[in-house]
Amino acid sequence: MLQVPGWKPALRAEVLERAALPTLMPAWEDLCASSIEDNVYYSPRYAQALLENVESEQNIRFAAVWDGAKLVGMVPFTSARLPIPLLRPAGRAWQSKYIYSCTPLLDKDRAGEAAAALLHVLASVSAGEWIIPTVNSRGEACKAMVAALERLRKPWRMSGHFQRAALESGTTFDEHMRCHVSSSRRKDLARNRRRLEQLGKVAHECHRSGDGLDRAVSAFLRIEASGWKGSRGTALACDEVTRKFAIGAFTGDERNSICRADVLTLDGAPIAVSLVVFAGRTGFAVKSTYDETYRNCSAGLLLEVEMLRSFLSGNWVGRLDAATAGTHILDSLWPEKIEVADLIFSLSPRFPRIRLSAFHVSDQITRNVRGAIKRSLAHFRKS
Repeated sequence: MLQVPGWKPALRAEVLERAALPTLMPAWEDLCASSIEDNVYYSPRYAQALLENVESEQNIRFAAVWDGAKLVGMVPFTSARLPIPLLRPAGRAWQSKYIYSCTPLLDKDRAGEAAAALLHVLASVSAGEWIIPTVNSRGEACKAMVAALERLRKPWRMSGHFQRAALESGTTFDEHMRCHVSSSRRKDLARNRRRLEQLGKVAHECHRSGDGLDRAVSAFLRIEASGWKGSRGTALACDEVTRKFAIGAFTGDERNSICRADVLTLDGAPIAVSLVVFAGRTGFAVKSTYDETYRNCSAGLLLEVEMLRSFLSGNWVGRLDAATAGTHILDSLWPEKIEVADLIFSLSPRFPRIRLSAFHVSDQITRNVRGAIKRSLAHFRKS
C-alpha cells in the first residue's frame, strides 16, 4: 500500500490488479453513487462486462484512493511496457472502442485530495507523460485533476478537442421542439411518421429490467447484425465475445440493471432500438440501431424523437449524454454540447514542461496521420 505524502493518515492509495476487483465491488458501487461527475464506463457493471469479455487479455490495473474503508478515488489504467520518452506515454486511463469517457471517479467530498492522490500513485507506476482521454474538459472531475496538477506544479494540456451532444431536463417536449428543432426538420419528421404509419401500427415501448429488457436487447443485437455493421462484421452479435459483453452490460433484473431500452415497433415488431445506460443522474446513450428496411421512414430518428418526448415528460434521469466520438444525428435534436478533450500531463521530475511540449507535438502528428488514413479509407469505401 502506498502512503500518500502530505495527506491525512486515513488517505492512502494503491494499485490494484484485476484479481482484487471482487473485493472492491461494494466500495466501487458507493464511489459511483457519490462521484463528483458520473461516468458509467467506469461503473462496476459496465466495466466488469468489458473486462470479462472484450478486454479479458489486457493488462488493466486500478489506481485506488481510500479514506479509511471508503473508496474516494479511482481510475483504471494501462501502462506502457517500454515507454519511449517524448513519443510514447508512460500510461493512460483505460480506453477501448466501447468507452467514450475516461473521467476518473472522485468522491464529491474529497475530490481535490483524491485527484492529487491519484497523480501520486500514477507517478509511482511511471514518472513520465500520461493521458486521460475523452474527459469533459469543463466538468468537475477534470477541474479537480487540473487543480491537483497545478498544486503539484506539473504541466498539463488539453488535446484532441471535439463536442458531443447532451440534453438537460427542465422544459416540455413541445417547447423543446419549437425552440431547438428547425421547422423543416419538424415537417420531415411528421412526414416520415405518416409514411411509417401507412405501413402499420407504430408504437413506442421502454424497458428497464427483466424479460422486457432481455427481449429488447436481443432485438437490438438482431437488428444491428442485419444492417451495415453486420456486413462489415462490426455488429456486437458478429462476435461471441462482444455479444456476451452486450448481454452482461445491458440486461439485468430490477436489482442490478443499469440499462433502459427504448423500442419503436411496427405492428408489434421492433424496428429500432436505443440503449441508454445509467450512472448517478446521467444516462449515456451508448447504442442505437434501426431496421434498414425502414430507412426511407427515418425509423431510427423517429425513435430518438419518442425517447426525447419520454425524457422531457417522464423525469427518468436528470441528464443525457450522447456518448459519441464526435458529430451524430442527435446533434440535431439535443442542443447542449459537452466539450471533450484528452488531458495530457507530465509527472516527470526532470524537465516536465519540455517533455510535455515535445510529447504534445508528437501526439498531434500521430493524430493527423491517423485522421488522414481514416479519411482515405472512407473515400476508398465510397468509391
